[in-house]
Amino acid sequence: MALPLTQSPTRVVLIACGSFNPVTNMHLRMFELARDSLNKTGRYQVVGGIMSPVSDFYSKKGLEKATHRCEMVQLALESMDWVRLDTWESEQDKWTETLHVLEHHSSKLRTVDSNANISLKNVSKDEVDGTRMTLQNLCFNQPTAQIKLLCGADLLESFAKPGLWKDEDLEKILSKYGLVCITRENSDPRKFIYENDMLNKYQENIFIVPEWIRNDISSTKIRRALRRGESVKFLLQEPVIDYIYQHQLYNINTFKSNKNLNEIVNLMYCHTSKNVIEEKGMSLQSSTFSSAEFSSHSPKRQREFDETDYIQYSPKRRTCMGDIGGLMRKVKSARMAFTPETCV
Repeated sequence: MALPLTQSPTRVVLIACGSFNPVTNMHLRMFELARDSLNKTGRYQVVGGIMSPVSDFYSKKGLEKATHRCEMVQLALESMDWVRLDTWESEQDKWTETLHVLEHHSSKLRTVDSNANISLKNVSKDEVDGTRMTLQNLCFNQPTAQIKLLCGADLLESFAKPGLWKDEDLEKILSKYGLVCITRENSDPRKFIYENDMLNKYQENIFIVPEWIRNDISSTKIRRALRRGESVKFLLQEPVIDYIYQHQLYNINTFKSNKNLNEIVNLMYCHTSKNVIEEKGMSLQSSTFSSAEFSSHSPKRQREFDETDYIQYSPKRRTCMGDIGGLMRKVKSARMAFTPETCV
């Protein structure tokens, strides 16, 4: 039902708490789903989002250090202009209950502090004094934004686990802030709400968002795939994948040799390039071929990869030069696990 013209929609900031170990595309997708669903009601206007990773004191097996997890979240959010990373929770010297995280950010929204560095990325196209609008301006120039906890159906179901949540905390979260819950396959949150007295009492503050495009990505499955040397492409943001391989996180299945990646790439490049070039009667003067050396070939029959691997060949007479060029790029980006035998 549409709101009266005199009543503005409630402004909402979504906050997701979790380990993000690592952050997946589904974590990002949750924000998009929630914003679309809330905005469509006409009762809400989502103005920003926050991702808050837990600290290292959260006792969970296989949890990478908060510095790594925060950096990966920051990299993942490069593709989103309305959600930001907040490191306050991750910097605490103890595990922080979800209620206290919500209270912290709610307090920030109501505190006028022009020096506080809590601006949202691209919350609005409007600018204040030549700078991006901050959360304070967002709240005090217009009706105060409301914090809502964004979660998956698994967190909703965890409310019923004995001893996991304090009853008083749960009641405050539901009554004061509310939930935006993304459904998942083989889960019926509405049935769960009906069967739980606490959730049923505050069901008006629980907004259920169906995910019609099923997506079963989970951090647990990602970590398992990495340990087994399996591809996680299109499940994580590309910069996150690069970061994981660069820092050797999650016990990834990589080279069995003590030689590092660059040494293997250089050996492959020099050995193969030299053999192919000598075989064709060319002189190896540099690792980059000038276009003049291939001036007799049609541009349509040439292929340029990048500045460091300038490899050209005829499709009808393709040599291993092109093949090894593609192989080297895969090694450099650490997308595949090679053994020393691969370089022979």
